[in-house]
Amino acid sequence: MTSTGTVPTVTLNGVERPLTDPTSVAALVTELLADGATATASPATARADGDAAPTGVAVAVDDAIVPRGLWASTLVRAGARVEVVTAVQGG
Repeated sequence: MTSTGTVPTVTLNGVERPLTDPTSVAALVTELLADGATATASPATARADGDAAPTGVAVAVDDAIVPRGLWASTLVRAGARVEVVTAVQGG
């Protein structure tokens, strides 16, 4: 387990963040986008299937891609490495 002092952490896009309780991938993505850490991410948009997750975003936990349909049920625990990437259009 990775920790800063006595506080457990998770590594999110290469930066350690406190994570005292397991949290879902969906919650981490929401927190990251709210922090403005991924300026290229699209805002959340409700789709016909009820998914309000941002479009153009992919997540990997400990090098394994997490399908969007599993974000709410996939828990991230202290010590995990999480990468959130966004698609960018242009050239």
